[in-house]
Amino acid sequence: MPHRPTSLIALAVASIYSAPALASSSEDPTSAVTAIAADPDPATDQGPQEEDPPSQQQEVVVIGSRRTDRTVAESSVPIDVFSEEVLENQASGDMNQVLRNLMPSFNVGRFAISDGSTFVRPPTLRGLPPDEILVLVNGKRRHRSALVQLGGGSLASGAQGPDLAQIPTIAIDRIEVLRDGAAAQYGSDAIAGVINYNLKRDPGFKAIARYGQYYEGDGENYQLAANAGVKLGDSGFLSVSGEYLNSAQTSRGGQRFGAYALGVARPDLLQGIRNPVQIFGDPEVEAYRFFANSAIEAGPGEFYVFGNYGHADQAGDFNYRQSVTVAPPYPAGLEDCSRGACTRSGVFNTIYLDRLPNGTYDANGGTFSYASLFPSGFTPRFMGTVTDYSAVGGYRGAFEMGLTYDLSVGWGRSQIDYFMNNTVNPSLGPDSPTEFFLGFLRQTEFNINLDFTMPITVAGDTPLTLAFGGERRVEAYTIGLGDEAGYAIGPYAFQQLSNGSVASQPIGANGFPGYGPDSVVHDSRESYALYVEADADATDALTLSFAARFEHFEDFGDTLIGKVTARYAFSDAIAIRGAASTGFRAPTPGQLFTTNVATQFQGSQPIETATYPATNPAAAFFGAEALAPEESANLTAGMVLTPVDGLTLTADYYNIEVTDRIGLSGNFDITTTAQREALRGLGVANWASLGRVRFFTNAFDTRTQGVDLVATWVATTGFGRFSTSAAFNWNETKVTDFDPSIISRERKGEIENLNPKWRGNITETFSSGGFGLVARANYYGPFTSYATTANGGDLRVGSEWTFDLEASYEITENFKLSVGAENLFDNYPDLNIRALGAPNSNWYPVTGATVSGSRYVDDSPFGWNGGFWYARLVTSF
Repeated sequence: MPHRPTSLIALAVASIYSAPALASSSEDPTSAVTAIAADPDPATDQGPQEEDPPSQQQEVVVIGSRRTDRTVAESSVPIDVFSEEVLENQASGDMNQVLRNLMPSFNVGRFAISDGSTFVRPPTLRGLPPDEILVLVNGKRRHRSALVQLGGGSLASGAQGPDLAQIPTIAIDRIEVLRDGAAAQYGSDAIAGVINYNLKRDPGFKAIARYGQYYEGDGENYQLAANAGVKLGDSGFLSVSGEYLNSAQTSRGGQRFGAYALGVARPDLLQGIRNPVQIFGDPEVEAYRFFANSAIEAGPGEFYVFGNYGHADQAGDFNYRQSVTVAPPYPAGLEDCSRGACTRSGVFNTIYLDRLPNGTYDANGGTFSYASLFPSGFTPRFMGTVTDYSAVGGYRGAFEMGLTYDLSVGWGRSQIDYFMNNTVNPSLGPDSPTEFFLGFLRQTEFNINLDFTMPITVAGDTPLTLAFGGERRVEAYTIGLGDEAGYAIGPYAFQQLSNGSVASQPIGANGFPGYGPDSVVHDSRESYALYVEADADATDALTLSFAARFEHFEDFGDTLIGKVTARYAFSDAIAIRGAASTGFRAPTPGQLFTTNVATQFQGSQPIETATYPATNPAAAFFGAEALAPEESANLTAGMVLTPVDGLTLTADYYNIEVTDRIGLSGNFDITTTAQREALRGLGVANWASLGRVRFFTNAFDTRTQGVDLVATWVATTGFGRFSTSAAFNWNETKVTDFDPSIISRERKGEIENLNPKWRGNITETFSSGGFGLVARANYYGPFTSYATTANGGDLRVGSEWTFDLEASYEITENFKLSVGAENLFDNYPDLNIRALGAPNSNWYPVTGATVSGSRYVDDSPFGWNGGFWYARLVTSF
């Protein structure tokens, strides 16, 4: 059904009169492309920087407006710029953690034993999910990851955004982050903001070798990276970057209580029980990633091309399957076993082998149990191979009258192949393999863009930049078939026994049955867009801009969205700015078609949980309705103060309302025979063993508001050069409307309170001669993790400070050695102790861990690995 645009007039009035200090104007990634066309390198052509590089606020930006003469401080909207040097001075090789360290409004957790979310981490910006963050490379839209987040925490639950880990820092000249809604400029997804990665293009060579590990002695981390750039002709270039990363697994859990109890009750099995039996920590990762960026003069303009290839193999544990129930009378100290924490897994149900002529199985005949293969139980090992490709090419230039043009074609693909070993398909009985290919996910995108900009003089000498253009996009999503043994309903799934009873076995590869014929899908969607943008200095003090965008989706109709911005400078020292915009985001093909079945836990009991598309009959049975697009309204207001040279202060308020927000519902428990019979009638293959259902939904609206405070100060003294930056963010999300029959109390609570409301950092960088020092203090406010009573109830996690320190020395003109520590004082979040004692205990003092063996909540904003030290050698020519 077509969607009517929100009133732009009302938004324009609000942007200029709603607050005494207005600020924020959205910007447009496509405009960044046009800006580059007008100036071959506005982002990097800033003159010599060796002696006195500009502060962030002095940087010329190519995001937020299609004008090419705006610095960060002059922008009508809040923008952060992070240089190559800042990116280089980071402990981690993961782009997610780099941005988390630099931006208080950017959060990302580390999710252990969380299906694909262990391999593709879901970030949030200003409290909004990853698919409401638009990611650009050289001003061009970056494709999404193939993963639809199912286990990455409530804030990202159901989201499908880009995989930032595929972008190596060695390839980046600088990052521009627009903290404002910009859907009218850049298209769908730009609701929380825009991240634009500018690739390197300068000649020269740089190589980085880094080694580090955690204070605990694990998680050894090797990184080798190099960039080489050469000139092509008078103005062309070729820059190639590569990175190799190898990270060992970390372990921050304790022993699973059931495994501990089994070892005490059955000493004969103890030797086969690893401690911890399942590992909670970062996965092991081996990855290599490449980026290339090139342009060459041809005719009146230039051809350009850039792209990437990435490959990452990752592996982590799933939940332990206990082989034997610890039966009463319990050994001393194991009274908690009476609450079901020490029960054997259903994988070890007795399988009856002898079939009688009447079709039943002989209850007194031969039997089989997987205890013969795994006498001490087993822990499935889950593996994912992520491959990522992209290629963008185009031609850009300018006519003599000043009209610039940029025609580009882009293609990108993300694919995740899943494997699991050390597990079985119980329904296959003794014929089950122990290694499985589970299938794959694939996201493919194809974009064509044509962008123009034109400088115009109006009303006397008033300069105006007019930009316009169009885009055509095709998105395709594929779920690929796994091995038949992984999803097969084997002959022992349901057994009618000769004594009248029934025996059943779990279906599919235990832990994750993979993708069978009912899950396989290949579907695509086409859309196109037209936009116009105008940016002008109405007076010497007042800058105004306007943008409008029309989009058509073949499955969701038409929409018209817009944006207005204003900036008024009272003097060189004081300016106010503001913006108002509307947005529109259609469900991704992945959100429309994803089907997944995996094991979750309710208390100590494993539960088979299915995630279905809204159109699935089983989802409809529990109240699902077809998905609709999200719509959003974004207001920002702020001020910029530059009281003295070298000092800049900015304060920006934002308010983002999202209606019909797309995400996952709460869990619907299957507890009655009537429910199972209904699912059976709907054709659900695992109707007898399925324990929960959830689905994609639009069943809630949210309002997110917050304040960003940023201060930067640069001073050159006789002692050395000091650069200070401080950034703080307050962010609050409220669920303003929801369907309580679909959105559970826990789901609502975590949307509102799972991110810290307060975050901040202060960074001091000092350099003198060949010596450099970087010190950073990070603050993370408290947050609340919600859980059902059976899982121990809610947990308030307290605020924390962490500190980072790095010292560097230029050994020669071409070599620099750095040593440092992230989380210098080895800080950890609060333990995940929700309840002690019957009947809802989640924590077992004898193991110092939860029933599953974890010790911390996944959603800790600074992780739970503790301190990390590293050494880095950089050579450049």
